[in-house]
Amino acid sequence: MDISQRRTKLQARSWFAVVQTYQECNRRYARLLKPFGLTITQFDVLIAIHRLGDRATPNAIAEELLVTRGNISGVLHRLQDSDLISTRRHEADGRSFVCVMTAEGQALMNQARHAASLFIAAQLSPFDEKALRQTERQMNEMREHLLSVDPDAIAAEVLALHGDGHSEGSGI
Repeated sequence: MDISQRRTKLQARSWFAVVQTYQECNRRYARLLKPFGLTITQFDVLIAIHRLGDRATPNAIAEELLVTRGNISGVLHRLQDSDLISTRRHEADGRSFVCVMTAEGQALMNQARHAASLFIAAQLSPFDEKALRQTERQMNEMREHLLSVDPDAIAAEVLALHGDGHSEGSGI
């Protein structure tokens, strides 16, 4: 096996390790939030509403969570149906509304946030400060680089080379 093949296999193993860790983290995070009657997305929306305060319009929440407004509309309706949030007219823009946490929503968010804090602490307890800083740096570098990679261009290049896209390929 030449250096190029070894690097390709190492890249694939590293990538899968990141993906598998992320997926397991999400599974366990979802389990943590389930007793509170929340999904990860619902919890994220409650946190965004808390952070945004009087600026918690659906558009601002979507921007905060890096999703489209359509992605959170259903979540907002479910949170409202559960009496965790309410809405009021936006003071400056009468066509829009602001999401406000109810007292029940605030209490639930505080409990879930406390549980999330304990979960994160337990999850990262084996790692010293140096390892945590290194992980944060590497993940930030990986995310920044990922933003420069164009998956559409790569797919188009492979399809142009192989036609139907069913050819044998990488080490993945």
